[in-house]
Amino acid sequence: MNPLKTFFYSLKNSLIKPKYYRDVADASFGFSFKYLWFLFLLLTFIKVLSFGGQYLANRARIQPEVNKLMIYTGNLYPADLKLQIKNGQLSTNVREPYIFDIGKDESNHFITIDTKGSIDNYPSYNTNILATRNAVVYPSESRSGRAGETSVFYFNQLKKDFTLDKKVYDNLLNIIKPYAPKVSFFVDWLVLAFSPMFMFFGSFFWTIGTMFGLLFLTFFIWLVNLIFKRGFGFGSLYKMGMHAVTLPLIISEVAKYLKQPIPNPYTYIYFLWMLVVLFSLDKKNKEL
Repeated sequence: MNPLKTFFYSLKNSLIKPKYYRDVADASFGFSFKYLWFLFLLLTFIKVLSFGGQYLANRARIQPEVNKLMIYTGNLYPADLKLQIKNGQLSTNVREPYIFDIGKDESNHFITIDTKGSIDNYPSYNTNILATRNAVVYPSESRSGRAGETSVFYFNQLKKDFTLDKKVYDNLLNIIKPYAPKVSFFVDWLVLAFSPMFMFFGSFFWTIGTMFGLLFLTFFIWLVNLIFKRGFGFGSLYKMGMHAVTLPLIISEVAKYLKQPIPNPYTYIYFLWMLVVLFSLDKKNKEL
């Protein structure tokens, strides 16, 4: 029997035939590992196909959105604003405080420039980013995950003086513009290049993660096995579990696809199916 036929034979019996698990218990660990990895490879392939279908359905929208973004970005920088950082200090050519907003939220500004201000007064400006003469302060997230934390960057950390005005901004934008019409082409190649890598590495790490979780799940099945004196060793139960995850995996994936809220379907279905398997098999002679 070739490997593909062997896999689908094992897939079918792992789903519907508890007696098949006697053969699994006696088979090598490598057989179950290859089965599990190929199962995840198949599921990952289906995910890639689903993503590919969604990408193709939305691909026509990419270039128009990029074109809109380029137009918006081209008009973003104020024509009258010149910023200069020299010797670690910021200066402007406009009346301050100078407020630069993106969007329609006037209650909380995007950037405020006030070279006469102080970073200590940051909360009173109602702004996301405050630039003063010596530093810029902006919101950040602390290691504890609390909101309201800030970070400060001091201009004297820059190695070179810096000037930004509308002309410099447009020159920088002109470097990017030739690539904008080719965005769809670049995205196509990225999708084609990374899909096989995602399938290979994604399925492999999915397999390893599942096998690690099976160590804990098998422990509880092993306890049931001891209590009812079924006679299976931990190793045999672990190999059986590598096949028993097939049903809960498929049900879990289908539930996600259909967006049906089933609480912990994987764990409950795994335990239920393993109990069916365990009590469907004849007792085995004492095994280490």
